[in-house]
Amino acid sequence: MITTSVKSPVFILGCGRSGTTILGNVLAQHPSVTYLHEPRDLWTSSYPETDIWTEHSVARHGKLVFTESDINPRKTRALKKLFALELRRSSRPVLIEKLPINNFRLRFIRGMFPDCRFIHIWRNGLEVARSIEAMSMQGRWFKSDQYRWNMIAEYAQSMPETAHLPALCQSDYEKGLLEWRVSTEAATSFLERLPQDDWLEVSYSTLVADPFGTSERLTDFLHLTPEQTMRDFIRHNIRRCSESRDGAEVTQLERLIGGPLELFFANGGSSRRDALPRGL
Repeated sequence: MITTSVKSPVFILGCGRSGTTILGNVLAQHPSVTYLHEPRDLWTSSYPETDIWTEHSVARHGKLVFTESDINPRKTRALKKLFALELRRSSRPVLIEKLPINNFRLRFIRGMFPDCRFIHIWRNGLEVARSIEAMSMQGRWFKSDQYRWNMIAEYAQSMPETAHLPALCQSDYEKGLLEWRVSTEAATSFLERLPQDDWLEVSYSTLVADPFGTSERLTDFLHLTPEQTMRDFIRHNIRRCSESRDGAEVTQLERLIGGPLELFFANGGSSRRDALPRGL
């Protein structure tokens, strides 16, 4: 029998293209960490309705947002068994999972794993939108069936402050900017209600500017000792791969879709709490 015990799992949060992958890869170098990189198959095998990516999403009635009311005890036991099996395979006791769409499912996750904790990485929204646009051009983000975008648009339309914005998003860049806005707000509004010991926030700009200092903050939060394997990985892999938009002019449309983005340029975009007003 596989135990369903998964003690204090950690979930990496952040809009896609915000640095979640490189952050997860840094943590994966620690010998105590079992890192699950976007384990969509584990989620969909337990909760098929979490699928908004594949050709099966329509048949599975895939949806974007999940809350406590979506928790099914039988499906949750199945998910916990799958997570526990990953821990058993690796023999590494700390489970860290990364799946950006979880920004919209945090009440659902917290309900299933009451002792879980979160690491949130955020990034300048203009840079995120540009990266999403590039991925879409490769057919790897907003696909031709528009299923994912339709879910994002429906979510934005459900809130008064963003209800009018999907109609303004004609390009993949604009769609990506709106996804960044609603995804970031979903994560930050949830985290601010939790005890401070349950979550840590880092910025992408700080990660690339001071990766060793950021890694120390991460290991402290996880109650892990710093490891040379992490330092070696950082030395060879952490660097900015795209042009920064800090200090760039913000167009009227970018400001309208993304909110007061110019505030991200204060202090080099290093402090979301100072830069991102509540309610965006």
